[in-house]
Amino acid sequence: QKITVNDFVVKAVAKALSETPEFRARIEGDELVSFDYVNLGVAVSVDGGLLVPVLEDADLLTLSQISARMKDFSARARTGKLLPDELQGSCFSVSNLGAYGIEYSTPIINQPDSGILGVGGIRDELVLRDGQVTARKMMGLSLAFDHRINDGVPAARFLGRIKALLENPISILI
Repeated sequence: QKITVNDFVVKAVAKALSETPEFRARIEGDELVSFDYVNLGVAVSVDGGLLVPVLEDADLLTLSQISARMKDFSARARTGKLLPDELQGSCFSVSNLGAYGIEYSTPIINQPDSGILGVGGIRDELVLRDGQVTARKMMGLSLAFDHRINDGVPAARFLGRIKALLENPISILI
């Protein structure tokens, strides 16, 4: 089974959410509701827009399980066969525009979620590392979050944790 970069991103976000309870929340009416579980929405492009199916307990899924469910969700979303329950209950979402050649985006929060991670494409870039110029693979990430739930510092820590997990992919698996 082919594992995609997006599968790694989803797994990293799920792991970071499991470690960051303040992002496992949503606004329902006038109430802040927190969750013990990680239900993660992942945007899927369909004719005329997008759908956001929800990976329930995403932090408990293996990378292979995430990959299989995302392939299933994508196929059924594009044929109109997702069930209404599969589109509800997320606390956070991921939107990946990398396949369209986009480096950075500012995604719109899938209300009532606490936030959404925008993922850009992977590109080669020259960087200075330990005094040496070297080629590295780079990927843009952007975080949009509901300021009624979180502020900038916790959001920066959360995004930093996702970045650290993606820079050390073996840490995603343990």
